[in-house]
Amino acid sequence: MKLKTKINIWSTGMMLLILLVLMTIIYVSFSRLVYSTEVSQLQADVDALVSTFNTSDPADPSDVLRGYVPPNGLIQAKREGTDLIPSIQDPDIADDFPEELPEQSGTLKVEDDLFAYVTAPIIWTDGEIAELVVAQSLEEVVNNARTLGLVLVTVSLLAMIPIFVSSVVLGRVVTKPITDLTKTMTRIQKSGQFEKLPATDSSKDEVGQMGSTFNSMMELLEENYTKQEEFVSNASHELKTPLTVIGSYAKLLERQGMEDPKLAEEGLLAIRTETDRMKALIEQLLHIARRSETQLVWEPVDLIELARQTAAAMSTSYNRDFQLVSSATSVLVTTDLAKIKQIMYILLDNARKYSSDRIELIVKNGNIPMLQIRDYGIGIPKESIPYVFDRFYRVDKARSRETGGFGLGLSLAKQLADAMGVSLEIESEEDVGTTISIVFSADFNVQEVQSKQEGWS
Repeated sequence: MKLKTKINIWSTGMMLLILLVLMTIIYVSFSRLVYSTEVSQLQADVDALVSTFNTSDPADPSDVLRGYVPPNGLIQAKREGTDLIPSIQDPDIADDFPEELPEQSGTLKVEDDLFAYVTAPIIWTDGEIAELVVAQSLEEVVNNARTLGLVLVTVSLLAMIPIFVSSVVLGRVVTKPITDLTKTMTRIQKSGQFEKLPATDSSKDEVGQMGSTFNSMMELLEENYTKQEEFVSNASHELKTPLTVIGSYAKLLERQGMEDPKLAEEGLLAIRTETDRMKALIEQLLHIARRSETQLVWEPVDLIELARQTAAAMSTSYNRDFQLVSSATSVLVTTDLAKIKQIMYILLDNARKYSSDRIELIVKNGNIPMLQIRDYGIGIPKESIPYVFDRFYRVDKARSRETGGFGLGLSLAKQLADAMGVSLEIESEEDVGTTISIVFSADFNVQEVQSKQEGWS
Protein backbone atom coordinates (compact mmCIF):
# COMPACT_ATOMS: atom_id res chain seq x y z
CA MET A 1 0.00 0.00 0.00
CA LYS A 2 1.38 3.41 -0.96
CA LEU A 3 2.12 5.99 1.71
CA LYS A 4 -0.31 8.43 0.11
CA THR A 5 -3.11 5.86 0.36
CA LYS A 6 -2.23 5.15 3.98
CA ILE A 7 -2.39 8.86 4.77
CA ASN A 8 -5.81 9.13 3.08
CA ILE A 9 -7.21 6.12 4.93
CA TRP A 10 -5.77 6.94 8.33
CA SER A 11 -6.55 10.67 8.27
CA THR A 12 -10.10 10.09 7.01
CA GLY A 13 -10.67 7.25 9.47
CA MET A 14 -9.34 9.26 12.40
CA MET A 15 -11.48 12.28 11.54
CA LEU A 16 -14.54 10.03 11.15
CA LEU A 17 -13.86 8.47 14.52
CA ILE A 18 -13.41 11.89 16.13
CA LEU A 19 -16.66 13.12 14.60
CA LEU A 20 -18.55 10.04 15.77
CA VAL A 21 -17.23 10.45 19.29
CA LEU A 22 -18.13 14.16 19.34
CA MET A 23 -21.60 13.53 17.91
CA THR A 24 -22.21 10.75 20.44
CA ILE A 25 -21.19 13.02 23.29
CA ILE A 26 -23.46 15.77 21.97
CA TYR A 27 -26.40 13.40 21.55
CA VAL A 28 -26.06 11.77 24.96
CA SER A 29 -25.53 15.10 26.72
CA PHE A 30 -28.52 16.67 24.99
CA SER A 31 -30.76 13.70 25.76
CA ARG A 32 -29.81 13.66 29.43
CA LEU A 33 -30.25 17.41 29.72
CA VAL A 34 -33.70 17.33 28.10
CA TYR A 35 -34.86 14.37 30.22
CA SER A 36 -33.57 16.04 33.37
CA THR A 37 -35.36 19.26 32.42
CA GLU A 38 -38.63 17.42 31.88
CA VAL A 39 -38.32 15.69 35.25
CA SER A 40 -37.55 19.00 36.97
CA GLN A 41 -40.56 20.66 35.32
CA LEU A 42 -42.78 17.77 36.35
CA GLN A 43 -41.44 18.04 39.90
CA ALA A 44 -42.43 21.72 40.00
CA ASP A 45 -45.94 20.89 38.80
CA VAL A 46 -46.29 18.17 41.43
CA ASP A 47 -45.17 20.53 44.19
CA ALA A 48 -47.82 23.02 43.09
CA LEU A 49 -50.45 20.23 43.00
CA VAL A 50 -49.60 18.99 46.49
CA SER A 51 -49.67 22.54 47.89
CA THR A 52 -53.08 23.22 46.36
CA PHE A 53 -54.52 19.86 47.40
CA ASN A 54 -53.30 20.11 50.99
CA THR A 55 -54.76 23.59 51.48
CA SER A 56 -58.16 22.71 50.06
CA ASP A 57 -60.83 20.32 51.27
CA PRO A 58 -62.22 18.87 48.04
CA ALA A 59 -65.39 16.85 48.16
CA ASP A 60 -64.17 14.83 45.20
CA PRO A 61 -60.36 14.55 45.03
CA SER A 62 -60.59 13.35 41.46
CA ASP A 63 -61.94 16.69 40.32
CA VAL A 64 -58.93 18.52 41.75
CA LEU A 65 -56.37 16.01 40.49
CA ARG A 66 -57.86 15.87 37.02
CA GLY A 67 -57.00 19.51 36.51
CA TYR A 68 -53.31 18.73 37.02
CA VAL A 69 -53.00 15.72 34.75
CA PRO A 70 -50.03 16.50 32.38
CA PRO A 71 -50.47 16.05 28.61
CA ASN A 72 -49.96 12.41 27.71
CA GLY A 73 -49.67 11.64 31.40
CA LEU A 74 -51.38 10.18 34.43
CA ILE A 75 -52.00 10.76 38.15
CA GLN A 76 -52.40 8.03 40.75
CA ALA A 77 -53.09 8.18 44.48
CA LYS A 78 -52.08 5.15 46.56
CA ARG A 79 -51.78 3.99 50.11
CA GLU A 80 -50.00 0.78 51.00
CA GLY A 81 -50.23 -0.42 47.40
CA THR A 82 -53.98 0.21 47.14
CA ASP A 83 -55.42 2.77 44.73
CA LEU A 84 -57.41 5.42 46.57
CA ILE A 85 -58.98 6.57 43.32
CA PRO A 86 -58.95 5.16 39.81
CA SER A 87 -55.92 6.21 37.80
CA ILE A 88 -56.52 9.51 36.00
CA GLN A 89 -54.66 9.30 32.70
CA ASP A 90 -54.63 10.05 29.00
CA PRO A 91 -56.39 7.35 26.97
CA ASP A 92 -53.18 6.62 25.05
CA ILE A 93 -51.25 5.83 28.20
CA ALA A 94 -50.71 2.13 29.00
CA ASP A 95 -52.88 0.76 31.81
CA ASP A 96 -50.11 -1.34 33.35
CA PHE A 97 -48.00 1.50 34.78
CA PRO A 98 -45.76 -0.12 37.42
CA GLU A 99 -47.02 -0.24 40.98
CA GLU A 100 -43.49 0.02 42.42
CA LEU A 101 -41.16 2.77 41.26
CA PRO A 102 -37.36 2.62 41.75
CA GLU A 103 -36.95 6.24 42.94
CA GLN A 104 -38.94 9.28 43.94
CA SER A 105 -38.37 10.86 40.52
CA GLY A 106 -36.72 10.00 37.24
CA THR A 107 -37.49 8.34 33.95
CA LEU A 108 -39.00 4.94 33.33
CA LYS A 109 -39.63 2.90 30.21
CA VAL A 110 -43.07 1.29 29.94
CA GLU A 111 -43.98 -0.79 26.89
CA ASP A 112 -41.34 0.92 24.70
CA ASP A 113 -42.53 4.34 25.86
CA LEU A 114 -40.35 6.58 28.03
CA PHE A 115 -41.98 8.41 30.95
CA ALA A 116 -40.87 11.06 33.38
CA TYR A 117 -42.37 10.43 36.82
CA VAL A 118 -42.47 12.04 40.27
CA THR A 119 -43.83 10.68 43.56
CA ALA A 120 -44.77 12.87 46.49
CA PRO A 121 -46.60 12.45 49.85
CA ILE A 122 -49.99 14.10 50.05
CA ILE A 123 -52.61 14.54 52.86
CA TRP A 124 -55.70 12.72 51.68
CA THR A 125 -59.27 13.75 52.44
CA ASP A 126 -59.40 11.41 55.44
CA GLY A 127 -56.39 13.15 56.99
CA GLU A 128 -54.02 10.25 56.30
CA ILE A 129 -50.88 10.41 54.25
CA ALA A 130 -51.09 8.97 50.76
CA GLU A 131 -48.61 8.68 47.88
CA LEU A 132 -49.21 10.74 44.79
CA VAL A 133 -47.71 9.47 41.50
CA VAL A 134 -47.56 11.79 38.51
CA ALA A 135 -46.10 10.61 35.16
CA GLN A 136 -45.76 12.18 31.73
CA SER A 137 -44.90 10.59 28.41
CA LEU A 138 -41.61 11.78 26.83
CA GLU A 139 -42.52 10.57 23.36
CA GLU A 140 -42.18 14.03 21.83
CA VAL A 141 -38.82 14.57 23.55
CA VAL A 142 -37.60 11.17 22.37
CA ASN A 143 -38.65 12.01 18.82
CA ASN A 144 -36.74 15.29 19.03
CA ALA A 145 -33.66 13.45 20.30
CA ARG A 146 -33.93 10.98 17.42
CA THR A 147 -34.23 13.84 14.98
CA LEU A 148 -31.13 15.41 16.51
CA GLY A 149 -29.27 12.10 16.17
CA LEU A 150 -30.28 11.83 12.53
CA VAL A 151 -29.12 15.41 11.90
CA LEU A 152 -25.78 14.72 13.60
CA VAL A 153 -25.19 11.58 11.53
CA THR A 154 -26.10 13.44 8.32
CA VAL A 155 -23.77 16.33 9.22
CA SER A 156 -20.97 13.85 9.99
CA LEU A 157 -21.37 12.12 6.63
CA LEU A 158 -21.47 15.44 4.78
CA ALA A 159 -18.41 16.63 6.72
CA MET A 160 -16.51 13.57 5.54
CA ILE A 161 -16.56 14.88 1.97
CA PRO A 162 -14.27 17.90 2.60
CA ILE A 163 -12.30 15.82 5.09
CA PHE A 164 -11.62 13.17 2.44
CA VAL A 165 -10.69 15.81 -0.13
CA SER A 166 -8.34 17.52 2.33
CA SER A 167 -6.74 14.17 3.21
CA VAL A 168 -6.08 13.54 -0.48
CA VAL A 169 -4.46 16.97 -0.81
CA LEU A 170 -2.49 16.43 2.39
CA GLY A 171 -1.29 13.04 1.15
CA ARG A 172 -0.04 14.57 -2.08
CA VAL A 173 1.68 17.47 -0.29
CA VAL A 174 3.40 15.17 2.20
CA THR A 175 4.41 12.48 -0.26
CA LYS A 176 5.48 14.74 -3.14
CA PRO A 177 9.05 15.28 -1.80
CA ILE A 178 9.30 11.55 -1.08
CA THR A 179 8.02 10.75 -4.57
CA ASP A 180 10.51 13.19 -6.08
CA LEU A 181 13.27 11.60 -4.00
CA THR A 182 12.29 8.13 -5.19
CA LYS A 183 12.17 9.24 -8.83
CA THR A 184 15.54 10.95 -8.49
CA MET A 185 17.11 7.86 -6.93
CA THR A 186 15.61 5.71 -9.69
CA ARG A 187 17.07 8.00 -12.36
CA ILE A 188 20.44 7.91 -10.60
CA GLN A 189 20.28 4.11 -10.48
CA LYS A 190 19.49 3.86 -14.20
CA SER A 191 21.79 6.58 -15.52
CA GLY A 192 24.63 6.39 -13.02
CA GLN A 193 24.69 10.21 -12.90
CA PHE A 194 24.45 12.20 -9.69
CA GLU A 195 21.35 14.33 -9.39
CA LYS A 196 19.88 16.58 -6.70
CA LEU A 197 16.35 17.38 -5.66
CA PRO A 198 14.91 20.81 -6.53
CA ALA A 199 15.86 23.46 -3.96
CA THR A 200 13.53 23.47 -0.91
CA ASP A 201 15.01 26.35 1.07
CA SER A 202 11.55 27.65 1.97
CA SER A 203 10.58 24.41 3.69
CA LYS A 204 11.97 24.03 7.19
CA ASP A 205 9.99 20.93 8.18
CA GLU A 206 11.22 17.33 8.39
CA VAL A 207 10.46 16.70 4.72
CA GLY A 208 12.45 19.75 3.69
CA GLN A 209 15.31 18.66 5.94
CA MET A 210 15.20 15.23 4.30
CA GLY A 211 15.56 16.86 0.88
CA SER A 212 18.45 19.04 2.07
CA THR A 213 20.15 16.04 3.65
CA PHE A 214 19.74 14.06 0.43
CA ASN A 215 21.28 16.88 -1.61
CA SER A 216 24.17 17.14 0.84
CA MET A 217 24.68 13.39 0.61
CA MET A 218 24.68 13.59 -3.19
CA GLU A 219 27.28 16.36 -3.06
CA LEU A 220 29.47 14.27 -0.78
CA LEU A 221 29.06 11.12 -2.89
CA GLU A 222 29.78 13.03 -6.07
CA GLU A 223 32.85 14.63 -4.52
CA ASN A 224 34.12 11.29 -3.23
CA TYR A 225 33.37 9.60 -6.53
CA THR A 226 35.25 12.32 -8.40
CA LYS A 227 38.20 11.99 -6.04
CA GLN A 228 38.13 8.23 -6.45
CA GLU A 229 38.08 8.53 -10.24
CA GLU A 230 40.91 11.03 -10.11
CA PHE A 231 42.84 8.79 -7.71
CA VAL A 232 42.46 5.73 -9.96
CA SER A 233 43.27 7.76 -13.07
CA ASN A 234 46.37 9.34 -11.54
CA ALA A 235 47.54 6.07 -10.01
CA SER A 236 47.10 4.31 -13.36
CA HIS A 237 48.99 7.09 -15.12
CA GLU A 238 51.84 7.06 -12.61
CA LEU A 239 52.14 3.27 -12.79
CA LYS A 240 51.93 3.24 -16.57
CA THR A 241 54.98 5.50 -16.96
CA PRO A 242 57.55 3.24 -15.23
CA LEU A 243 55.94 0.15 -16.79
CA THR A 244 56.31 1.71 -20.23
CA VAL A 245 59.96 2.52 -19.57
CA ILE A 246 60.62 -0.99 -18.26
CA GLY A 247 58.86 -2.57 -21.21
CA SER A 248 60.69 -0.41 -23.72
CA TYR A 249 64.14 -1.18 -22.31
CA ALA A 250 63.24 -4.87 -22.00
CA LYS A 251 62.37 -5.00 -25.71
CA LEU A 252 65.52 -3.05 -26.54
CA LEU A 253 67.66 -5.47 -24.54
CA GLU A 254 65.85 -8.38 -26.11
CA ARG A 255 66.69 -7.12 -29.58
CA GLN A 256 70.29 -5.91 -29.23
CA GLY A 257 71.18 -4.94 -25.70
CA MET A 258 72.97 -8.15 -24.72
CA GLU A 259 75.56 -7.61 -27.44
CA ASP A 260 76.27 -4.01 -26.38
CA PRO A 261 77.55 -3.87 -22.74
CA LYS A 262 77.05 -0.09 -22.55
CA LEU A 263 73.46 -0.32 -23.78
CA ALA A 264 72.82 -3.29 -21.48
CA GLU A 265 74.13 -1.36 -18.50
CA GLU A 266 71.95 1.65 -19.41
CA GLY A 267 68.88 -0.54 -19.84
CA LEU A 268 69.38 -2.42 -16.58
CA LEU A 269 69.95 0.86 -14.72
CA ALA A 270 66.77 2.34 -16.18
CA ILE A 271 64.78 -0.79 -15.36
CA ARG A 272 66.09 -0.84 -11.79
CA THR A 273 65.41 2.90 -11.36
CA GLU A 274 61.87 2.66 -12.67
CA THR A 275 61.27 -0.46 -10.61
CA ASP A 276 62.32 1.38 -7.45
CA ARG A 277 60.14 4.31 -8.47
CA MET A 278 57.13 2.05 -9.01
CA LYS A 279 57.80 0.25 -5.71
CA ALA A 280 57.86 3.58 -3.85
CA LEU A 281 54.59 4.62 -5.48
CA ILE A 282 52.92 1.31 -4.57
CA GLU A 283 54.12 1.57 -0.97
CA GLN A 284 52.72 5.08 -0.66
CA LEU A 285 49.42 3.98 -2.17
CA LEU A 286 49.24 1.08 0.29
CA HIS A 287 49.96 3.41 3.19
CA ILE A 288 47.08 5.64 2.13
CA ALA A 289 44.74 2.68 1.57
CA ARG A 290 45.56 1.30 5.04
CA ARG A 291 44.82 4.55 6.83
CA SER A 292 42.11 3.00 9.01
CA GLU A 293 44.48 0.18 10.02
CA THR A 294 47.22 2.48 11.36
CA GLN A 295 48.46 1.13 14.69
CA LEU A 296 50.02 3.66 17.05
CA VAL A 297 52.60 3.03 19.75
CA TRP A 298 52.73 5.93 22.19
CA GLU A 299 55.96 6.75 24.00
CA PRO A 300 57.88 9.80 25.29
CA VAL A 301 60.10 11.26 22.57
CA ASP A 302 62.79 13.96 22.82
CA LEU A 303 62.29 16.16 19.75
CA ILE A 304 65.79 17.63 20.05
CA GLU A 305 67.47 14.22 19.92
CA LEU A 306 65.11 13.01 17.18
CA ALA A 307 65.84 16.08 15.03
CA ARG A 308 69.60 15.71 15.60
CA GLN A 309 69.63 12.06 14.52
CA THR A 310 67.40 12.74 11.51
CA ALA A 311 69.50 15.69 10.34
CA ALA A 312 72.66 13.61 10.59
CA ALA A 313 71.12 10.72 8.62
CA MET A 314 69.82 13.01 5.86
CA SER A 315 73.15 14.86 5.61
CA THR A 316 75.03 11.59 5.18
CA SER A 317 72.55 10.16 2.65
CA TYR A 318 72.26 13.16 0.35
CA ASN A 319 75.45 15.11 1.09
CA ARG A 320 73.35 18.16 1.90
CA ASP A 321 73.37 20.65 4.74
CA PHE A 322 70.61 19.72 7.23
CA GLN A 323 70.88 21.93 10.36
CA LEU A 324 69.29 21.58 13.81
CA VAL A 325 68.14 24.95 15.21
CA SER A 326 66.93 25.13 18.82
CA SER A 327 67.72 27.01 22.02
CA ALA A 328 66.37 24.19 24.21
CA THR A 329 68.33 21.15 25.34
CA SER A 330 65.36 18.82 25.54
CA VAL A 331 61.73 18.96 24.37
CA LEU A 332 59.64 15.96 25.44
CA VAL A 333 56.39 14.98 23.74
CA THR A 334 54.33 11.82 23.76
CA THR A 335 53.94 10.44 20.24
CA ASP A 336 54.52 7.46 17.96
CA LEU A 337 58.27 7.53 17.21
CA ALA A 338 58.10 5.52 13.98
CA LYS A 339 55.24 7.57 12.54
CA ILE A 340 56.74 10.94 13.46
CA LYS A 341 60.01 9.84 11.85
CA GLN A 342 58.08 8.90 8.71
CA ILE A 343 56.47 12.34 8.61
CA MET A 344 59.83 14.04 9.12
CA TYR A 345 61.50 12.06 6.31
CA ILE A 346 58.62 12.87 3.95
CA LEU A 347 58.87 16.59 4.71
CA LEU A 348 62.68 16.64 4.57
CA ASP A 349 62.73 14.70 1.29
CA ASN A 350 60.21 17.15 -0.15
CA ALA A 351 62.34 20.11 1.01
CA ARG A 352 65.45 18.49 -0.48
CA LYS A 353 63.84 18.09 -3.89
CA TYR A 354 62.71 21.69 -4.23
CA SER A 355 65.65 23.57 -2.72
CA SER A 356 69.43 23.64 -3.14
CA ASP A 357 70.35 25.66 -0.04
CA ARG A 358 70.49 24.49 3.57
CA ILE A 359 67.48 22.88 5.26
CA GLU A 360 66.74 23.67 8.88
CA LEU A 361 65.07 21.49 11.54
CA ILE A 362 63.73 23.96 14.11
CA VAL A 363 62.51 22.69 17.49
CA LYS A 364 60.45 25.12 19.60
CA ASN A 365 59.55 24.54 23.22
CA GLY A 366 56.69 26.45 24.81
CA ASN A 367 53.04 26.00 25.64
CA ILE A 368 52.75 24.09 22.35
CA PRO A 369 55.76 21.96 21.29
CA MET A 370 56.59 22.38 17.60
CA LEU A 371 59.01 20.89 15.06
CA GLN A 372 59.53 22.89 11.86
CA ILE A 373 61.11 21.93 8.52
CA ARG A 374 62.33 25.04 6.71
CA ASP A 375 63.87 25.25 3.25
CA TYR A 376 65.01 28.18 1.12
CA GLY A 377 63.88 26.88 -2.23
CA ILE A 378 61.35 27.70 -4.92
CA GLY A 379 58.40 28.01 -2.55
CA ILE A 380 54.73 27.36 -3.22
CA PRO A 381 52.26 29.77 -4.88
CA LYS A 382 49.69 31.14 -2.45
CA GLU A 383 46.74 29.72 -4.40
CA SER A 384 48.23 26.20 -4.26
CA ILE A 385 48.84 26.03 -0.49
CA PRO A 386 45.29 24.76 0.39
CA TYR A 387 45.75 21.78 -1.97
CA VAL A 388 49.29 20.58 -1.27
CA PHE A 389 48.03 17.84 1.07
CA ASP A 390 45.61 16.43 -1.55
CA ARG A 391 46.50 13.14 -3.21
CA PHE A 392 48.44 13.47 -6.47
CA TYR A 393 48.39 17.25 -6.29
CA ARG A 394 51.61 18.76 -7.62
CA VAL A 395 52.30 22.49 -7.86
CA ASP A 396 54.55 22.16 -10.91
CA LYS A 397 53.82 18.83 -12.59
CA ALA A 398 56.72 19.01 -15.02
CA ARG A 399 59.23 19.84 -12.31
CA SER A 400 57.70 17.27 -9.95
CA ARG A 401 58.12 14.55 -12.56
CA GLU A 402 61.76 15.52 -12.98
CA THR A 403 62.31 15.18 -9.23
CA GLY A 404 60.46 11.87 -9.09
CA GLY A 405 57.48 13.04 -7.05
CA PHE A 406 54.04 11.44 -7.21
CA GLY A 407 52.04 14.00 -5.22
CA LEU A 408 51.40 11.41 -2.49
CA GLY A 409 54.06 12.17 0.12
CA LEU A 410 52.39 15.19 1.74
CA SER A 411 48.99 13.45 1.61
CA LEU A 412 50.46 10.49 3.47
CA ALA A 413 52.14 12.80 6.00
CA LYS A 414 48.81 14.56 6.62
CA GLN A 415 47.03 11.27 7.23
CA LEU A 416 49.69 10.07 9.67
CA ALA A 417 49.55 13.41 11.50
CA ASP A 418 45.74 13.22 11.78
CA ALA A 419 45.99 9.68 13.16
CA MET A 420 48.41 10.86 15.89
CA GLY A 421 46.48 13.97 16.81
CA VAL A 422 49.11 16.43 15.58
CA SER A 423 48.60 19.11 12.95
CA LEU A 424 50.62 20.22 9.95
CA GLU A 425 50.78 23.92 9.18
CA ILE A 426 52.41 25.33 6.06
CA GLU A 427 53.82 28.76 5.26
CA SER A 428 55.45 29.49 1.93
CA GLU A 429 56.49 32.29 -0.37
CA GLU A 430 57.63 31.84 -3.95
CA ASP A 431 61.41 32.10 -4.49
CA VAL A 432 61.88 32.54 -0.73
CA GLY A 433 61.16 29.14 0.77
CA THR A 434 58.71 26.96 2.66
CA THR A 435 58.18 26.15 6.34
CA ILE A 436 56.05 23.19 7.42
CA SER A 437 55.32 22.94 11.17
CA ILE A 438 54.49 19.75 13.06
CA VAL A 439 52.39 21.07 15.95
CA PHE A 440 51.85 18.80 18.96
CA SER A 441 48.78 19.15 21.18
CA ALA A 442 49.58 21.08 24.33
CA ASP A 443 47.41 18.88 26.58
CA PHE A 444 48.91 15.55 25.46
CA ASN A 445 50.38 13.37 28.17
CA VAL A 446 51.36 9.72 28.36
CA GLN A 447 48.31 8.57 30.34
CA GLU A 448 45.84 10.28 28.04
CA VAL A 449 47.32 9.00 24.81
CA GLN A 450 47.64 5.49 26.21
CA SER A 451 43.96 5.51 27.12
CA LYS A 452 43.17 6.78 23.63
CA GLN A 453 45.25 4.01 22.12
CA GLU A 454 43.35 1.42 24.19
CA GLY A 455 40.09 2.93 23.00
CA TRP A 456 41.19 2.76 19.35
CA SER A 457 42.51 -0.79 19.54
